Amino acid sequence: MSVNERNSASEKKAYFGNLSLLPLETEYRSSKDDPVGLFYARCLRNSGLYERAVGYFSSSVFHVVGAPIHEFALKGGKIRLICSPSLSPEDVEAIAGGYAERDKVIADSLRRDIDRLISDETTNPNTRILSTLISCGALDIKLATPKVGRGIYHEKLGVFSDTLGHNVSFRGSTNETWSGWHDDGNFETIEVFCSWRGGLEGERVNKHLNHFRRMWGGTDNDLDVTTFPSSVREYLEKFSLGSLQDLRSVEANVPSRKGERDPLEHQKLAILRWKQQGCRGIFEHATGTGKTFTAILAIKEHVLAGKPALILVPSKLLHGQWHKEVESEIPKATILLAGSGNTKWKQAGRLSAMCDPDTGLGPRAVIATMKTASSEQFRTLVGSGSALLLVADEVHQIGSPQNSKCLRIDAEHRLGLSATPQRFGDPEGTAKIFSFFGPVVPPAISLTDAIKMDRLVPYEYFPHPINLNATEADEWRDYTRRIRNEMARLKEDESGQKVLTERVKMLLIQRSRIAKKATAKIDLAKQVVLSEYEEGQSWLVYCEDSEQLSEVIEALRSNGLSPIEYHSNMSGDGAATLEWFRKYGGVLVSIKCLDEGVDIPAVSHALILASSQNPRQFIQRRGRVLRKSDHKYMAVVHDAIVVPVDPETEPDQLSLLSSELVRSVEFAANSINRSASAELREIAIRMQIEVDGLLSLEGIEEDDDS
Repeated sequence: MSVNERNSASEKKAYFGNLSLLPLETEYRSSKDDPVGLFYARCLRNSGLYERAVGYFSSSVFHVVGAPIHEFALKGGKIRLICSPSLSPEDVEAIAGGYAERDKVIADSLRRDIDRLISDETTNPNTRILSTLISCGALDIKLATPKVGRGIYHEKLGVFSDTLGHNVSFRGSTNETWSGWHDDGNFETIEVFCSWRGGLEGERVNKHLNHFRRMWGGTDNDLDVTTFPSSVREYLEKFSLGSLQDLRSVEANVPSRKGERDPLEHQKLAILRWKQQGCRGIFEHATGTGKTFTAILAIKEHVLAGKPALILVPSKLLHGQWHKEVESEIPKATILLAGSGNTKWKQAGRLSAMCDPDTGLGPRAVIATMKTASSEQFRTLVGSGSALLLVADEVHQIGSPQNSKCLRIDAEHRLGLSATPQRFGDPEGTAKIFSFFGPVVPPAISLTDAIKMDRLVPYEYFPHPINLNATEADEWRDYTRRIRNEMARLKEDESGQKVLTERVKMLLIQRSRIAKKATAKIDLAKQVVLSEYEEGQSWLVYCEDSEQLSEVIEALRSNGLSPIEYHSNMSGDGAATLEWFRKYGGVLVSIKCLDEGVDIPAVSHALILASSQNPRQFIQRRGRVLRKSDHKYMAVVHDAIVVPVDPETEPDQLSLLSSELVRSVEFAANSINRSASAELREIAIRMQIEVDGLLSLEGIEEDDDS
């Protein structure tokens, strides 16, 4: 090799960079690790080739990584992208009807997407970046569709390669879209593997690289991988800027995704009334009315005055969501996370400084799980709370025996949030909550109010009476006998209320699960879905546990339907499942889908099989089903109601029916169809139960310990 050749090669290597010199982690989470800045952009700047296989692709990704993409393309870097075409349900049916039509259907769909993106001023600049990269040869796209079935290609794999033979591969839930990569987008996680680390990690990189290149070369046996339609390419190139050098001008005009949200009138009023109560109280606001943002308005004003805030949440999911919200809405605030695997608060002086009343320390917020905040170590380190604002989300959860230790924290300002702050079957826990936070800030916003405010859609409600079978009735009778024997031995508190022991609580929970898992609910699910479901609708069938979920899925499949399974412990890609469901609809069979904060506003119909005796739980689930969505003007809720066969022979089941009616009568009264109320009253009369003034006889709050 000549001196000039060696110099040229050296310049090329320096120009593209060296991936092995990057300080890469093995995992990045969008909530705290800045995957765009610390991983994506770094790798892109040091690579000559980026190969990406992903379920969905949108030109909006260039809003997030615009400068690195521009630099990468200018120096000669290449992107190979395999993705799934964005098809409507009608497109899918057309392709399923005949293979020969597939290319035309895909091309037509792509052109529709281009027209939509170009006509929208918020996506036009990014679409022009996309067209320029394609026309200049920096980006090559191929489309993947499964050879079997009607599903979509939804893999998420990426490989960066430099000119020195180093490779970095990654897998995770991230799509190649704005919401996939940006910290204001979805909560995402990726795992990263580096070839130079050797061992199993190196093997994973090679496996990923070989897999991608088999797909790119069209030798994967499970996929049809085709080139981007030439007619669509030519159409897209009409919007090209002409050269890569012109990219900077259009990048500068890409509109920002961030922006100040204006509070609604009910949110302004809530803050005013809370201040009038001495900055203490509870926002009892229905799901969908923006109570989180209302609380952030109070937090923002407090911390920008230099005073500290402590935000308590019951679960890991809410911990991540609050982190994103506070970071987005109060960017000037320093945030300290406690719980959910975050331990820096334990460092000497860290937590006490974050909660110190000294306004010279600047805007500060601590976001902690209730489990962590209830510990003696945490409470001790918080110290004096003379200027502290304590906010508790899902405040009913803080009334449990363990979580209520958080209420020993000294805080001058206090705010609780919940659609239903009272604890079911736990007057002692409820009293602790209101004693600490103060009364509900008027006015409370009910679900009916939310519908009138156009924050939720109206709904129809259909109760479906079912019976326990003989075995289940015997089990219910046995548990009832044991509960009554235990209750008879309970001591009373100062107010004359029975103080439930842990044994009684467990017996109540075990008995309630007999009704939740009643065998008749499987047949009910089959009958309701088969008779009511129509193509294009989005149904959610809500189950108690994995056993019931499997039985429902099998019953629906055996009758020609193709239900979708979703739950937090599923082995497959849960995010991809929800993405598919949001896009195409169908019948989603789930466990605790709505309780865990998963937001699926497109749900048009719900069948609640896991009917809790706790009215709060059903209110929460119903509220999520009623969330607004495009082209959604009404929702339909079906509910399984366990009714005794005969009140004379099964009197012990009347307490169950009374508990179910407490919930159902109120929900029927707020529905737009009046037949439900009439049907429930007829059941009550037949069972010799007085509907007016119904009280739940027995039950217990089941706390979220996640």
